[in-house]
Amino acid sequence: MDVFTISRLNQCIKRTLEREFILKNCFVAGTISNLKRHSAGHYYFTLKDEEAAIDVALWSSTAQRKGLVGKLENGLLVTMRAAVNFYEKTGRLSLICNDLQIGTKSPYQMAFEELKRELESLGYFAEEHKKPLPRLASCIGIVTSQSGAVLHDILHVAKQRNPLVRFKLFAVPVQGETAGAVIAKGVSKADADPDVDLIIVGRGGGSMEDLWCFNDRSVVESVYACHTPIISAVGHETDYTLCDFAADVRGATPSHAAEMAVYPLASLQNEVAAVAEFLHTRMTEEVESRRQQLFALFNRKLGVPALTLIHREQSRLDGYTHQLHTSVKRGVDGARNRLMIIAQRLEANNPLAPLLKGYAKAEARGVPVTSISQVAGGDTLTVHVSDGTITTIVKEVKANGSFIEKL
Repeated sequence: MDVFTISRLNQCIKRTLEREFILKNCFVAGTISNLKRHSAGHYYFTLKDEEAAIDVALWSSTAQRKGLVGKLENGLLVTMRAAVNFYEKTGRLSLICNDLQIGTKSPYQMAFEELKRELESLGYFAEEHKKPLPRLASCIGIVTSQSGAVLHDILHVAKQRNPLVRFKLFAVPVQGETAGAVIAKGVSKADADPDVDLIIVGRGGGSMEDLWCFNDRSVVESVYACHTPIISAVGHETDYTLCDFAADVRGATPSHAAEMAVYPLASLQNEVAAVAEFLHTRMTEEVESRRQQLFALFNRKLGVPALTLIHREQSRLDGYTHQLHTSVKRGVDGARNRLMIIAQRLEANNPLAPLLKGYAKAEARGVPVTSISQVAGGDTLTVHVSDGTITTIVKEVKANGSFIEKL
């Protein structure tokens, strides 16, 4: 039996494809998706139909020669003349576009633009309606999928910037025909939560069809009606949805949204130190200014009465100086202590902290299990851990040191 290495296998595939003349000069029709333009002027995108997709590269020289610069966009139906290319190193198949004819826009793109014009005329995207983000949000609501990478990315960035910030997850599906209505309810639920100071709604990247639920009218209306400041972080930097336009702020990615939402704890500490230093400097300058005024007065009013007055004022000035030093130190110490207490309370109240340390939360019929009296053998339990849930069946129940029930 002949065993191929990966290199030899890919060489065989490449030689086989190169022998097929039709693959060197073929015509292909489809819809542009995931369009990206390289800094060198090359275009990279996916050409897809209802059942399949393939990667395409359009070199900058071809785009300039064919007059296609600035004319490509997601959702366009195009017909292209291309050559099949197989890259041996990675085993990746793609098309090299040699010519392209632009047709009409896809139904998704036309529906997107029509609804955007309608909602824009109603003021849904108006700048005067947008709210500023809170500088120090203590609790942030996340409206996204419980199993996606978005949640992990946001929590990872937030932990690095300020581990004291709390989060509440409002789990929703982020793809599919019925997802829009559920996302809208998730936004409304987060907005109604009194603990939430800021909301992040979003998902990872994908095609226009994958992100379509964030163009749902109900999602846009719920974001527009939201009283809590909201950041939309849907897809990658080049992806735009109507949810982005209605939100108060758009994040290029979920990680970028987390950076905007969570103010760095180190920066806050530096600001407190800077304020304390400013107060100390200003106080010193004021004391020196008053001392100079006293010296000037002494020079104008020579004699014993003036000298007596100077000594008395100097004593008062020393007293004020001591009081100011004491007051500023007390204020700074008090602020630092309050900050430490707040930090301890935030950490103690963080619902995710026990899960991240390896603890789990068990629920029976939607109720947290705090006693063995709530469960019996054969009951189904839902166990929440840091990165998901586990469904299990109770085999036996034991009190401390004694057997209760066994399935």
